Amino acid sequence: MRFYMKRFIEEFFLYSSQLVVFFIIMLYLTPTAADALGVLPLLVVFLFLLLQILLLVSQGHNPLLRFLFSFISPGAYALVRVITGSFVPSDMANVFLWAAACYVGLFQALALAAQSRWIKRFAETALALGAVLVFIFFYFYLDLRLSLTKALAAGSLDIGAYEAALGLRSFSPAFLAFLKSSQHAFFVFGAATFGLMLLTNKVTALSLRSRIVGLFGESRLQDQTPALGPIQAQQVDVTVLSADIWDFSVLVEKLSPTRAVDILNRYYALWETLAEVHRGRVVGLSGDSVMVVFGLATTGAQAGLAQDVKEAAEHAVACAFAFQAELPGLRDDLSAASMPSFGTVGIGIHAGRIIAGDLGLKSARTIGVLGDAVSVAARLDSLCKEFKQDVLVSQPVFRQLGLETQSAFLRLGEVLLRNSTQPVPVYGRK
Repeated sequence: MRFYMKRFIEEFFLYSSQLVVFFIIMLYLTPTAADALGVLPLLVVFLFLLLQILLLVSQGHNPLLRFLFSFISPGAYALVRVITGSFVPSDMANVFLWAAACYVGLFQALALAAQSRWIKRFAETALALGAVLVFIFFYFYLDLRLSLTKALAAGSLDIGAYEAALGLRSFSPAFLAFLKSSQHAFFVFGAATFGLMLLTNKVTALSLRSRIVGLFGESRLQDQTPALGPIQAQQVDVTVLSADIWDFSVLVEKLSPTRAVDILNRYYALWETLAEVHRGRVVGLSGDSVMVVFGLATTGAQAGLAQDVKEAAEHAVACAFAFQAELPGLRDDLSAASMPSFGTVGIGIHAGRIIAGDLGLKSARTIGVLGDAVSVAARLDSLCKEFKQDVLVSQPVFRQLGLETQSAFLRLGEVLLRNSTQPVPVYGRK
């Protein structure tokens, strides 16, 4: 299981664990002879909480598992109570822990499983409101325990009355008495206002996520790629960009086919979008490998003809830099969808002559590229891991770049490339 610190922190503080943390702190701060839990039992509950978070980080993208794993901490608390002989099924805190776990787990699972954006918004709304109710309840419960503990210590309350006051049957009258206090009513109003702000942010984030999924959620290569007219096979000078994900095959082995395809489609869509922006053309997709050609016109009467080689090199490098800049956002998008992310993407860029022409059957023609430039770009892409670089460019590309772009690179060494009898320099980002 790959450990993602950011995902762990988000799961710990924002999703499903804060209520248990509050509860553990509360029990520690308000010990009584009636229901005290020592440091060791509380530590056991906290360790189960960490286990729950780790499982949710690694498997929380599965709606059913997210729902089931939400019960680990309440189950651990109940088990500790049973072992210590202080388990009271009707205790309002125990009932609320299980009810909150069911509520949160159910709506989180619904938000993950739902295809409709309106159902997702409903689930997110319910989660935001639930967070407010959890906060209000624990403040109420802490206030109730503190007052009861003082009464118990003063001798004005016996153990039986103490346990009855914390029972589920006492919840309604105790909560109404809690609201009669002006400061408590103000607190509830403030919490409700905060919840409304939280809900607004949730809906805004969900709307943004819907737009992101619209962009990255499915491959648009077939229906949005500019149509090419038939072109005659010819040799043209272009810049070729080759990219692949490091160790992606290891990640794929741990994913379901649906998840693997979804991740790759988002990855492909980002490449296609950036290639269009930087006047490139995605000409090859194979697993996690992407091939983009720059300097080849894609529309109109000039389709297939070479463009300015210097501009092509600049566009290719700009596209590579833009991809690396957008990659953290893609990872965040995957994390927001509770999907595992991937590591470094290596990019190799080489300039040279290729053969370009229509390939395929009449029903599915596409532009194809052949030549050493393609192989060299792929070779540079594979060398990224060896040089510990995310972008490598060959000397032919470096020579075509302007001084400002060249200043972003550093000569790393020399390598022997295909059909080359002498080692040639390669350059990586400073």
